[in-house]
Amino acid sequence: MDVVNLDAEREVLKRYETASKAREEALCCPVEYDGKYLEVIPQEILDRDYGCGDPSRFVRKGETVLDLGSGGGKICYIISQITGPEGRVIGVDFNPAMLDLAQSHRQTVAERVGWDNVTFKRARIQDLHTDISALEARLGNQPVDSFAAYQELEDFRAASPPLIADNSIDLIVSNCVLNLVRTEDRVQLFHEVYRVLGPRGRVAISDIVSDKEVPAHMAQDPELWSGCISGAYEEGEFLRAFEDAGFHEVTIEKRDQEPWQTVEGIEFRAVTITAHKSKEGYLAAKTTETGGDCCSGNSSDSGKSDPQGPEKGGSCC
Repeated sequence: MDVVNLDAEREVLKRYETASKAREEALCCPVEYDGKYLEVIPQEILDRDYGCGDPSRFVRKGETVLDLGSGGGKICYIISQITGPEGRVIGVDFNPAMLDLAQSHRQTVAERVGWDNVTFKRARIQDLHTDISALEARLGNQPVDSFAAYQELEDFRAASPPLIADNSIDLIVSNCVLNLVRTEDRVQLFHEVYRVLGPRGRVAISDIVSDKEVPAHMAQDPELWSGCISGAYEEGEFLRAFEDAGFHEVTIEKRDQEPWQTVEGIEFRAVTITAHKSKEGYLAAKTTETGGDCCSGNSSDSGKSDPQGPEKGGSCC
């Protein structure tokens, strides 16, 4: 998909600000969640949740989990219950209205669950270094009105620690958000995902993909882009984006057979994929799942079976 002139970020902010106040059915794919985790979540959040899958089912107890594009907080509050009090959940979103919705119920959910392990941060998911709230606070106190002030701002940004530290996350989840990121920012997006994951970290991403490349005139349509349609990755391109960023074992865990939407003959459907930052992380995960020798089963990259295991005659652990 070529870079487009549409101000995608502005259109997404505008549409989801409205959707934070009243449910918009056009933004929803039918998704079934485990009902036991929904009981503690206020109805206002459930009504204004927009997603296309359930990446929370890949969460393990005690993990540090980052939700990219956390919206009203539903997935974060589900994950909070799965990780337990020893885990940690960080929701990142760029939309102040959605963050306000999520934050407004944080104490209520914590009281119902019995612990408070969820925090929400404002940032663009393709730039997990910049703390937008801290940056705006500084700009409010020290406006940039000269080159010297601009240089001081640049020095401040360079000296600031990253909002999400390198190698600090066990699992990154996202639910129907990557397709909303501007085309020109997508390489950086995957770079940031890779940066913040720990050496054995992994991702579980639900998103919309297309069966053909989206033409430029559709990508220029603000309604289609902000509606999770014309910004969709072509399916093969989506998988390659993870591989190009250095991920291993990129796997389609779920793929809807029926398209969610068909526009101009192009099918748009929901998929959920998983991938691992390292081969070692994948093998360790398999050991945890099977409770046995991680070399006992076949290992693969991008779904290609390797009957010799990770290294013929070697240890994988």
